[in-house]
Amino acid sequence: MMETQVRNAGRTSAWSRRRGFMAGVVVATVLAACAPTAAPVPGSVPSKSTLQDVKRTVFYEQARNDANGIAAGVQEPVLDFTVEGSPPSTFVNWIIPDAQAAAFTSAVHLPPGFSLAKVRIIESDPVPSYWLSLNVYRVSGITTGLRGEWSTYVDDGTGVPRFMIIRARAAEGSVDPISLVTSPEPFTHTLADGVIRTDMKRTELQNSQPVLTAANLYNSTITLPDSGNRHYVVPAREWVTANDYIYWLNGVNDRIFHNSTSHSAPLISVDLADVILNDNTEWAPFHDPTPAHVLVYLDKIQFMIGPWWNVTEPDGRVDPGTRAALLAYKKTLYGGLADLSALSVRSGTSEPIVQSTVADTPPSVYWHWQIPDAKFAAFAAALHLAPGLALTPVRLQDSDAVADHWLSLNVHRVSGASSGLRAEWSTYVNDGSGTRTLILESRASFAALDPVNLSTVPYPVTHTIGSGSVSTTVGSGPTAFSSSFVVPPVGSETTVLASREWVGSSDLRYWMNGVADRVFYDSTVFDPKTAIDPGTVSVADGGQWAGFVGSTPDRVWVDKAGLDVVVNPWWNLDGL
Repeated sequence: MMETQVRNAGRTSAWSRRRGFMAGVVVATVLAACAPTAAPVPGSVPSKSTLQDVKRTVFYEQARNDANGIAAGVQEPVLDFTVEGSPPSTFVNWIIPDAQAAAFTSAVHLPPGFSLAKVRIIESDPVPSYWLSLNVYRVSGITTGLRGEWSTYVDDGTGVPRFMIIRARAAEGSVDPISLVTSPEPFTHTLADGVIRTDMKRTELQNSQPVLTAANLYNSTITLPDSGNRHYVVPAREWVTANDYIYWLNGVNDRIFHNSTSHSAPLISVDLADVILNDNTEWAPFHDPTPAHVLVYLDKIQFMIGPWWNVTEPDGRVDPGTRAALLAYKKTLYGGLADLSALSVRSGTSEPIVQSTVADTPPSVYWHWQIPDAKFAAFAAALHLAPGLALTPVRLQDSDAVADHWLSLNVHRVSGASSGLRAEWSTYVNDGSGTRTLILESRASFAALDPVNLSTVPYPVTHTIGSGSVSTTVGSGPTAFSSSFVVPPVGSETTVLASREWVGSSDLRYWMNGVADRVFYDSTVFDPKTAIDPGTVSVADGGQWAGFVGSTPDRVWVDKAGLDVVVNPWWNLDGL
């Protein structure tokens, strides 16, 4: 638990402060726009046009208040950042031998408080190593065009390896916390006839502007194998976690929120016999001459990025003078961009972006019931699934040998646009492109907005922890759900790892009318869960889903990590 607290230190404060800007506005707007209901009535699901009007009105108000908070320096901007699939993103990864680590660290000029860190990049790496990585890709969103980034991996004092960009090159120019506005440094990165060619010429500063020369800096030719001979690899979880905070050489970090396009991407390792490269950078003397692996992403990678995160939320890693200069620039630049984005949300040409935090105290709890074969048909019939969705089995844990059909209940405390307790019953569906979460029933202790009910009145939900015991109730009377159990002391608990498939199922969270939220999350979603022996859990359940499952849950997880989440609400509304 201590490591989790260190990893998440400072993350909640900015998002908690934003409630002062947003909560009253959003709730008041919703309640004024639509009459509250406790649950959807068949035939009363709001029309698409009604949902579009509410989406553009409510989330515009929220986006406007976000923009005010960003301009005031008390709110973090978060923006789309998509690594495009064509030409493919490539990672060339060279090992830095232990004997060269000190010399490499000196040549890079790591800022005070940082040290080189070992990490595994793909799951099949035999041991953690020191690395130099070159990532070349085309981006859209917060910036556009080709980028090349040389990175290594550092310990920022928390013991968790992080990316550190030691050089960035943008073919069309960009904004970064080192140079603010950087001039273009053109290069090529193309895919033709199954071959990826990258060519970067050296630039020299003349009158403080980069001027392209004829001298080679880096070039490579990567021949992709045909589809039947591709060696797929899996990014190591610690490498995914390293992406949470990407540092620059002045100690400023960008915060990254992921989904399965990152942690479970179609990623191939190219046979090094099919790679030709020439590295003439100043770091070539420090790494092995042959890369350990050359990785190619075969699809888009979707992120949300919080630029210059620790400028707004200082962590002591940035020089005060640098921070002051960047904060003024950040407020002006990103406050202005947020204003424009809010207007686009109102017109329906941009998607709203909503931030929230799942608290670590009380810890989030999941109850999972396997749906018996004998009750599956009745369960499926009761759902009246929206077109395009079909129930699907899923592996909950890495240790599961096979996938099963599950009913899940998650109760947690959330803060952000609204604050309080949430209880959500869900199952798992396939929408034709992957496994997704389907929200069957959502209850909140506060006035909440969703695309099935529009607005709901506060519902009786309690969720507390005291003396090591977790007690939960949802509802009252004969239809209530209640549960209690004891959490084993630290050191004696059993932990499990959630499967990547289950984590990725929340990329799109469908509601019962087919509307879906697009979700991004930090890597604490991969932190081990405390597994509770179901035989020690007291459960009474009179809810509408109890008849389809056994009286005792098959899995109970306690999630002590907390989680920051970024959502595009009602993402697919215009396409329905």
